[in-house]
Amino acid sequence: GVPVLFVVPWVVLRYLYENEGCWERNEKVAVWWLIRCPILAAVAVNFVVFVRIVRILVAKVRAHQVSRGDTRLRLARSTLTLIPLLGVHEVIFALAGEGEGGGGLRLAR
Repeated sequence: GVPVLFVVPWVVLRYLYENEGCWERNEKVAVWWLIRCPILAAVAVNFVVFVRIVRILVAKVRAHQVSRGDTRLRLARSTLTLIPLLGVHEVIFALAGEGEGGGGLRLAR
C-alpha cells in the first residue's frame, strides 16, 4: 500500500497541470520527480542489497569451504541472475532523461 502514497498525488498533479494527451511527456520537472524519487530510493535499496550479497558470495569463494571446481561458476551465475532481479541495471540509467530528446544514454536505455 505504500506506493499509493506517491502515486495518488502524482496522478492528481498530472491531471491538474499536465493533462495533455499522453502522459509519457515530462515537461514539468517537479511533477516528474514526485514519482521518480521513490523509484530511485527503491533502486538504491536494491543496489545496497545486491552489493551485500556479492560481498557474501566473494567471502564464500575466498573461504575455500567448497571442494568442487565449478563453485566459482555457480557463484558467478547466481550473481548474474541477481543483476536483473534486483534492478542493478537501473542504477546505470537512473538519471537518464525520460523526456523527449535523443541523448546517447537515453537511446541505450
